[in-house]
Amino acid sequence: MKRFAEKIIQKTYEIINSSCFSDTFKMTATSFTRNRNMGFKGIIGMCLNFIKKSLQLEIDNYMELTDPSIEKPITKQAFSKSRQNISPDAFKYLFHMTGEMALEDDEIKRYNGYRIFAIDGTELQIPKTKETVKIFTQNRGSTSPRARASTLCDVISGYIIHANIEDTTVDERTLALEHLEYFNNYNQTKDIIIFDRGYPSKNLIKYLNDNHISFLMRMQKSFNKEIDTTDKQDFCVDIASYKTRVVKVILDGGETETLITNLSKTAFAYSKFKDLYRLRWGIETKYNTLKNKLEAETFSGRTVVAILQDFYATLYLCNVVSAIKAETDGIISSKTKDSSLKYEYKTNENILIGKLRNKLILIILNDDPKQREVLLEKLISQIALHKVPVVPDRHFDRPLCTHKKVTQKPKKAL
Repeated sequence: MKRFAEKIIQKTYEIINSSCFSDTFKMTATSFTRNRNMGFKGIIGMCLNFIKKSLQLEIDNYMELTDPSIEKPITKQAFSKSRQNISPDAFKYLFHMTGEMALEDDEIKRYNGYRIFAIDGTELQIPKTKETVKIFTQNRGSTSPRARASTLCDVISGYIIHANIEDTTVDERTLALEHLEYFNNYNQTKDIIIFDRGYPSKNLIKYLNDNHISFLMRMQKSFNKEIDTTDKQDFCVDIASYKTRVVKVILDGGETETLITNLSKTAFAYSKFKDLYRLRWGIETKYNTLKNKLEAETFSGRTVVAILQDFYATLYLCNVVSAIKAETDGIISSKTKDSSLKYEYKTNENILIGKLRNKLILIILNDDPKQREVLLEKLISQIALHKVPVVPDRHFDRPLCTHKKVTQKPKKAL
């Protein structure tokens, strides 16, 4: 039986070598009709090779990697011009493919028999150009425009199922509804979506109930007077004409966290909700991977087309990282389960991402399926040698001043 990571790579190979893919996503019918050193497929591959350094160096590296016979690589100006002829939807298509495969191949781990998802947003800093300031808002005091990105994420296995990017004037609830409309095609009886306290609204609660989507939301104060004044820890109120369960959980520090849900008492006991909501942290760690390890804000171009291409390419790569990590975590677990080690161990994600650079694209572009399998096996074996301990109940306090200068940056993976 093929590994899930191998299935993704095989499907990616089939897609990018398909004439239908290039015909669908090139901007005009006359684009890429002439033979050049880097055509449609080459630009797709280049963008999937973790390009985060000087663009000309990245181009030279990629062309030497994929075709050493080329004596004179194309210039960064030629590459930048050519990539404008590829719709960002090409990378969005590849990303969606990985999310759909995770759902359909049942690669998502479960908690108490449920698949657990979360929806949350973040802001991305966008390069400032005449074009980008027309699309993305530059807030007062900011040196560059910003975009709002939002994702629907599987918080246990780490796969991003759906994502969007808009101007910051588009609120998170609007983006959440886009995720939910997409998710309706895959929703199962035992799926739960977790939301933070910025999301509760009567319209969203009604939508979730109307579409039979199980949810858990952290509730802010003053949303509902009955909830604020009731001392019970597990009771029901009417919200948007639906009977909604309220669960007040006592945190380790003594604070009370108020949650609302449409999960019944028979489906989930009160004692389970503290651990269930804690799983939402998985989407925070995923944003850490996207922004700090995959450097999602380090764009390889300054046009809107290039920014969107990079955004969806990074999401695709993020899901490939999750698929390979599942493999290497399994190898590490099997090797350490009978040992006397103090902690459990998992894959060092920084090492994983660093080793995928250059190697992943060579596997994807290899025309021999057996050779692709051998190269992937070798890569997974190398990555599995690098592990880090899983320290239980580890948490970090958020800094009081979010604009405080950081003197020590995390080590880069790329």
